[in-house]
Amino acid sequence: MSDVSAYLDQVRTHLHLDPLTERRVISELATHFQEKLSDLRSGGLAEEEASREAIASFGQPKTIARLMYEAFGRGSWIDALIGCQPHLVVAALFATHLWRHPLLLSAAFLPITVVTLLAWRRGAANWLYSWTGYALLPLLIVTYFSVEPVARTVSFLVGGSGAPAPFWHLAGLATFFTFTLWLVVSATVRAAKRDWILVSLMLLPLPVLVVWIASVSRTDDFLAALMRGLEARLSQWDEAMAFFCATLAAATALFMRVRRRSLKAGAIMAVGIVGGALAVSSIQGGLGLFGLLAVAACFMLFLVCPFALHAYLEREGRPKEA
Repeated sequence: MSDVSAYLDQVRTHLHLDPLTERRVISELATHFQEKLSDLRSGGLAEEEASREAIASFGQPKTIARLMYEAFGRGSWIDALIGCQPHLVVAALFATHLWRHPLLLSAAFLPITVVTLLAWRRGAANWLYSWTGYALLPLLIVTYFSVEPVARTVSFLVGGSGAPAPFWHLAGLATFFTFTLWLVVSATVRAAKRDWILVSLMLLPLPVLVVWIASVSRTDDFLAALMRGLEARLSQWDEAMAFFCATLAAATALFMRVRRRSLKAGAIMAVGIVGGALAVSSIQGGLGLFGLLAVAACFMLFLVCPFALHAYLEREGRPKEA
């Protein structure tokens, strides 16, 4: 049975399903193995030979894992609808220009954050990861706007210009930055251990949103303008952002419904690279062909990095040979 257990472990490594479904699939495969081994032993084969014969009859672990993924990895229409909700909420905020009103912005992101936290505790299905990216966004925004005191202090220490931030302020920021980094890294690693495509799905909207935040924050006294909620000039890129988020919603729904992992990866990569590059080009006022290709290459690298992380974690998780 040790050979059979090793075989099932290899199948589990390549399965990429949620934990509940994974346990059910492995349990069913183990039951089939037990039945096959019983038949082979009844035919006069020894235990070790029966194990080898049973494993050979099942085929390669990667093939079995792919077939199981295609059988069990497709989400329902409800999963697809839930998965695309945060994209649609943010698209609506941009389309109606309501993102400029802090209370409405908080009312939109608070449910997203609460649902994400509850879903992480329960180990929910694939739709969780499209929510996680938006749940992390408020922390990243606060981090972006909190860098100024740190930069001012570094400038004072290095060049002697300006005035440093108070120590208590820097200590609080250091604690917040550490917490944010830990949260982002732990969520990314946890998703990568299961499937690198889920990391890409989780991080998909963030590069464009970061570029948008950097662009609107160049406005003089941006935070004061945001608190007033009256600055129409801050909405000049809202149409492009609304279209981008709506496209992400469609890609997420497709991700949930298709069976093959290659199609899931293709949907995420195509929308992330092409849609992201076009959105950034619109925000930056037209980049030209070479600029557009450079941005697309950056998005491709960003979305492929999770594959390298998953491969590293998978290699580290393998038992060491004596």
